[in-house]
Amino acid sequence: MMPALLAALLAAATATAPPIVVDTVLENGTLAVEFRLTEPLPDTLEAALPSGATVEVRYQVRVRSTRKLWWDRKVWTGEAVATAIFDPVIGRYECELVVDGVIVKSQEVETIDASRSWLSDPGRVRFALPEELPTRSMWVRVRAVFSSSTKWLFFPDTEGTDWVESPIELPTLEVAPEGPPGSSEG
Repeated sequence: MMPALLAALLAAATATAPPIVVDTVLENGTLAVEFRLTEPLPDTLEAALPSGATVEVRYQVRVRSTRKLWWDRKVWTGEAVATAIFDPVIGRYECELVVDGVIVKSQEVETIDASRSWLSDPGRVRFALPEELPTRSMWVRVRAVFSSSTKWLFFPDTEGTDWVESPIELPTLEVAPEGPPGSSEG
């Protein structure tokens, strides 16, 4: 009885939830990724949020596929950066979402909870993928890298989560029903 209980406790301890929940869909050459942190932000970021420092969560995205040759596994890389900066003059947080170097969304929020939510759940992010993607099975690897810095800090504080993998769901193709044999429209 005791070894079974110990094994169950050990299995429960090792089966922890991933640090990021990732959902993906591939539609017309666009990869839609929705990620949400399941863990709270690190203490260093929590302390930096009300200070006026730039607080950012970099969601690093890697698309991979099954291998034909041992070196051709990585297909594409991208990055989404959620940023929040407290502006003490207006008393609000200026938030941005930058995808592969382009600002796709920005907003001012009033509370620290809203800025925390902006950082930990940026919503659905769309990435443009190259047209020559392989047709074999693909999956996404995502991790979050946390950092905070000020204009005067030369060495920003950085830490991150482990990589989380998720298969890429391909859209289902709907086939139009055909008419009875021998009929034609036109």
